[in-house]
Amino acid sequence: MYCLPDSSKVWMHAGSSIRFQEKFMQDRKVWLTGNSLFEVRKHANSRFRVYVENAFIDVKGTCFLVKQNGDNDNKITLFSGSIEFNVESTDHKILLKPMQEVVYNSDGSGVQLIDLSNISWKDGRYYFTNISLKRFIETINDMYKTDISLRTSPNAESAFTGSIRYDEPLDDVISKICFALNLKRGEEKGKVTIYN
Repeated sequence: MYCLPDSSKVWMHAGSSIRFQEKFMQDRKVWLTGNSLFEVRKHANSRFRVYVENAFIDVKGTCFLVKQNGDNDNKITLFSGSIEFNVESTDHKILLKPMQEVVYNSDGSGVQLIDLSNISWKDGRYYFTNISLKRFIETINDMYKTDISLRTSPNAESAFTGSIRYDEPLDDVISKICFALNLKRGEEKGKVTIYN
């Protein structure tokens, strides 16, 4: 976690970087490479802007996650507050509400707005509430860039409620899932399977 001069917090994922001007308090602009979650502090008459590949995010005091996957595929997830996503080349603007996600392909193939549910963020943790096991595994695969499979079972539609630290090791997350839902873990050729 990095604290900016205005007390905004940036929870940076491994391999990510940010840069900003020395006179940050006069013009709150951040250039992001990689994946980071922002908790932006409101300051009267001072905008906060995050630049990503060929786009930028205008922030109004809020909590949001930026994921840049390196293949022109970007996701911006808003947990609380308000942000406006702007594509520089087309002047396309999208105002996001809490629990919405923009999927943006910087090669120009488009912008998609998705409504989310059952997930929130607070103090360095993702919180999940009654999220289906299938969707939870998809979320974990996306977060950790892994390919955990769920063997078809009566528990496939079980709901998971719990939290994950932003830096929690994948093995701990898998153990948490198995313990909470009384499941087992198998591994073959480096691929993890969860089953009952």
